[in-house]
Amino acid sequence: MIENKIKYLRDELNRYSYNYYVLDNPLISDFEYDKLYDELKELELAHPELITPDSPTQRVGGISTGFEEVKHKYRLYSLDNTYSYDELKKWYERVSKECGQNQELVCELKIDGLAIALTYHNGIFVKGATRGDGIVGEEITQNLKTIKAIPLKLFENADVEVRGEIYMPKSSFEKLNQNVEKPFANPRNAAAGSLRQLDSSITAKRDLSMFTYTAIIEKANLAPKTHWDSIQYIKKLGFKTNPNIRLVKDIEGAIDFCKEWEEKRFNLDYATDGVVIKVNSLACQNELGFTSRAPKWATAFKFPPEEISTKLLDIEIGVGKTGAVTPVAILEPVQLGGSIVSRASLHNFDEIKRLDVRIGDRVLIKKAAEIIPKVIKVVDSDEHESLTKYEIPKKCPECDSLLEERDGEVSFYCSNDKCPSIIKAKLEYWVSKEAMDIDYIGPSVISQLFSLGMVKTPVDFYKIKENDLLKLDLIKEKSASNIYNSIQQSKNRPFSRFLTALSIRHVGKETADILATEFPNIESIQKASIEDLSKIEGIGDKIANSVYEFFKNNENLKMIEEFNQLGFSFENTSLNKTTELEGKIFVLTGTLASMTRDEAADRIKQKGGKTSSSVSKKTSYVVAGENPGSKLDKAQNLGVIILNEEEFLNLIGENK
Repeated sequence: MIENKIKYLRDELNRYSYNYYVLDNPLISDFEYDKLYDELKELELAHPELITPDSPTQRVGGISTGFEEVKHKYRLYSLDNTYSYDELKKWYERVSKECGQNQELVCELKIDGLAIALTYHNGIFVKGATRGDGIVGEEITQNLKTIKAIPLKLFENADVEVRGEIYMPKSSFEKLNQNVEKPFANPRNAAAGSLRQLDSSITAKRDLSMFTYTAIIEKANLAPKTHWDSIQYIKKLGFKTNPNIRLVKDIEGAIDFCKEWEEKRFNLDYATDGVVIKVNSLACQNELGFTSRAPKWATAFKFPPEEISTKLLDIEIGVGKTGAVTPVAILEPVQLGGSIVSRASLHNFDEIKRLDVRIGDRVLIKKAAEIIPKVIKVVDSDEHESLTKYEIPKKCPECDSLLEERDGEVSFYCSNDKCPSIIKAKLEYWVSKEAMDIDYIGPSVISQLFSLGMVKTPVDFYKIKENDLLKLDLIKEKSASNIYNSIQQSKNRPFSRFLTALSIRHVGKETADILATEFPNIESIQKASIEDLSKIEGIGDKIANSVYEFFKNNENLKMIEEFNQLGFSFENTSLNKTTELEGKIFVLTGTLASMTRDEAADRIKQKGGKTSSSVSKKTSYVVAGENPGSKLDKAQNLGVIILNEEEFLNLIGENK
């Protein structure tokens, strides 16, 4: 029967969606899913009377004339919050006084998104609304149906209202901002703008998701006794819950959780601005009740702000190893994300023009990927229009050479390849972890070596005598010995590291790895034609031209010959690569005792395996050292095999 066929397809597609969007564990390929979806769509077009609200075809959406107000059946309260651990202890003392000592607590990450309420009748999603003022919200059911992490049908025929947080992954936010005329300030704003589209087909394209954190169950006999159990029940119904949740015995356990995630949160693909702490016992929650605006049985610990405003004091111009000129904002120092920030990226002069940043403005800054501070907007003020517009400089701030534009690029470049800033930037890159990994040499030491004429090219590092280093400020015998030894040890770095360190335009670590794999030695790269280089997977025309030109430059060839005379080996040791780990993908997290992560990655590649920076369903193993990050949590949730260091060494045949 057609009706049975439609029901079968509907149930199967909902099951596949649950595994993909909630469990992050797809059961079939996208191609197979699309075939089933198209089959269901055709049958429903032929038999529209058989379409039901829980059909996957109902996620597509349409045009709405507006959003109607809806009164919440159960009020959505706000949360009291604090930035102080002492205040958390005082809150717990009040809880203990009312409900007795040793109250268990549940700690959950506070998602920086939009609160919503979802109503299900007989297991079918019937209504979804924004929080609004907690009493009245806006009905956005059709838009919410487009979010695949929200089940249209539950695994049980329950009457339940759940609360959750709609969010946009950081990775999706970055992609979205590349394709909109006016970029969003942060993922929360992007999620809000996407959720309130009158055309819900636009919402469907915005890659929103949801974490569910509580449920109100109509039938009292089904209601759990604790908040922890209610979370398990929510998962059982088919909702996506945050995996980073913990049941703790007391407030000290909650504080430990807060401290742990204050740093670990930066590795997540979604924004979190704190930790919500709830009394686990629902009986105790009922006893404590509510204030006029917030529950007494819950509180939020807020992390230091990730966005904050400060004054732009100046715009400084930096020159990088490629000659690209980069504007940097000099700021009135301010605390942001656990550190004092006095400088922030402005990317390029187009960005200054787009933001209309002027010296003296008050600007909003944030940490890009929670690491690098950047200016994201000018804070509206009456003073802005009275300030002088920023003018792009005509000359290099270091050598006074003219700045030039290059076809297809937004950056300006210093026209003098002998510019001291370019030379020093290349020297700094040479000693960096990504390149030759020479310890104890930073920008200050390089600046002194350059000023004294001791180092002009990377070759000069290897001509320095230990006693020469004693001429530098603040360098004593021990430091001189450390620097000298570290320089000498770098001669043994892999071939790919040497290629990375050369600062060939458009060639970073990954491209250098490709070149080192394809060519047995540096002579073979020198002999390669543009056509030879272009044929290599991962090497486009732009990179091929850049590599070719580098190895045709007489100065570069002279430098390589000098390295050769100094005892450098340009042989590709990966020619002896084996295949024990072929087809296996590894993710490394935490600190290993016996080797660095880069060295571990080299061992894996040597045996035919691959490494990745993120955990997914394709990951074969996660190697977890000390203090692993959130990659370990994701691996556990996905069921990926986790190896400790000893197990990893056994696998690669390097037992201690």
